[in-house]
Amino acid sequence: MSIDKIVQKHYEKKSPQTVLALVAEQLKKKYTLMEQDEGDVQKGTTVLKLPKFKINEKNWGKRLETEDRAIIEQIGANLGGDTPLARVEYLQQFLDEKEEIQGELTVGKVMGTLMFLDIFASIVYEFNASVAGFLFEALFAGIFEGYQIEAKEGGGEAGTTDVVLTIGNATSKQDVEYSFKLLTKGGGPIKGSATDLMNGIRKSSDASETYLIGLKSGDENVMQIDFYEFVISKDTWFNWIGRPDIRDDAVFGEVQFTFGEQVPILQGKIRLGTTSHQGKVIDGEFVRLPPSKSKDREAFDANAAPLIKTSPANPMVLQEPHNLTHVNGTPVEEGEYLIPGEDYKIVAKTGDEKRADYTKATNFNELYAGYLGKDSPHRFGPNDEDFITYVSNGTYKKDDEFFDHLEKLTTFGGDIGPGPAGQFKVGQNYMMKQAPNVDGPHTLVLDRAKFESAAKTYTAVIGDKIYQVFTDMANLVEDVSGYYLGGDVSTRFEYAQAAKNEADRLAKSTEENFKDVEVDEDTRKALEKSARRREASRGAPPMDMSRGVKSPAKEGKEDNLGTLLEMIKRIVKNNP
Repeated sequence: MSIDKIVQKHYEKKSPQTVLALVAEQLKKKYTLMEQDEGDVQKGTTVLKLPKFKINEKNWGKRLETEDRAIIEQIGANLGGDTPLARVEYLQQFLDEKEEIQGELTVGKVMGTLMFLDIFASIVYEFNASVAGFLFEALFAGIFEGYQIEAKEGGGEAGTTDVVLTIGNATSKQDVEYSFKLLTKGGGPIKGSATDLMNGIRKSSDASETYLIGLKSGDENVMQIDFYEFVISKDTWFNWIGRPDIRDDAVFGEVQFTFGEQVPILQGKIRLGTTSHQGKVIDGEFVRLPPSKSKDREAFDANAAPLIKTSPANPMVLQEPHNLTHVNGTPVEEGEYLIPGEDYKIVAKTGDEKRADYTKATNFNELYAGYLGKDSPHRFGPNDEDFITYVSNGTYKKDDEFFDHLEKLTTFGGDIGPGPAGQFKVGQNYMMKQAPNVDGPHTLVLDRAKFESAAKTYTAVIGDKIYQVFTDMANLVEDVSGYYLGGDVSTRFEYAQAAKNEADRLAKSTEENFKDVEVDEDTRKALEKSARRREASRGAPPMDMSRGVKSPAKEGKEDNLGTLLEMIKRIVKNNP
């Protein structure tokens, strides 16, 4: 059934005024960062009325020749940054450093950035996670002149790719395959089909998949999105796909230390000394404090050396693996007291090193179960290693048969091992804090108050002329709505006249402020033809504002409904 018949059947018993009132009520509910109550606008304050665009996944990311796509590309061309993360940085700078950078921005950059932020906020706030994810992909495909991969085309050589983005500057651009995830921060893991990802990466020796992850947190007034980016390739496969548990292992080596000032950390948490005693260092050797009534006490007290407290070396540190020696390499002897302030050498902790433990990694054991276990007959690589050794020492990176081995597992579509086709799962915390070579976070804060502040600040850049064009457009729309919603002839007449005047003002302001682009005659003709074609593709011709004013008694229900149908079709088209 056509949209004409659907609308006519649904609304034929309602008056045009009732229908338009209902439509207006629904349109007011559409979220925008620029939403503002009239009471909040102070007298004399300039409030920019941004154009509103329909949110359309197909026309942004898949139908590349549409007018919607052309508009999104124009918006993208006015955003700073050559990559997704660089663009996020630019957007946050635009909101945070208004006073510092406003002199560097053109009208196009200001308008494009404000429009993008408004559209992006609508996607994040107004749609559930699944739909928002698709729109997130489509929007970025548009602003980076790329394209979305149809869901039904996923897998195979497409792997887990959601979009292909054209990134880089004007002199060096390249197509990069991206997989997008927009998740709630602190929620579920990043996951996907391990088989699809394998098939996408195995298509060539240098193939990879770039993941752009957005973690959102906050509420309806302030939403923070932390963006992270990482690359999965054959070389980085086990950083992500069945990634291991990562633990910090101590690294030990020979260190020099000054006794009494530094305390080396020994393997097994062995103590450096034993029971401590008081005494003095006399002639380079430690002499214990004699009993008070002994014959040696008088001579001891007469020595000017200070009284100190120390202990003999623990016999265990004299052996492997500690090997305590004097700084010149001479071994410390058993029973020898350690002298405060003197330098020694010993094998002790020098730092920490992150090491992978595959034996306790849950997703690793799920995905590769068919090759695990001490009794597994499967061997890999030129050295016939077990699977964990093959993975741990990196042999798989140079093995041309690596993906051939994986596809034999049940979890990757084969018949070895238990379980159905598997999913890789990457915890958010691992990505944020432990995983290697992750770029992020790059944060974008969607703050209604901050957005409105930016819009006001950048009004000086946009200027009165451009502001006037948008104001005239907004006023014209309001007067046209008032004409159709007017309940009596007098009200409708007033709105009709006002609309005519606004249309004249809009024509004049666009004529004054939109300068002609100087081109040769042939180019001009081609551009004018293209412009006429675009205008024709937008729908019905302009409405006659005098219609029904001169003789309202002759207006019929059929006539009103025909005009109403046309308006509703436009509303439905532009506000899905």
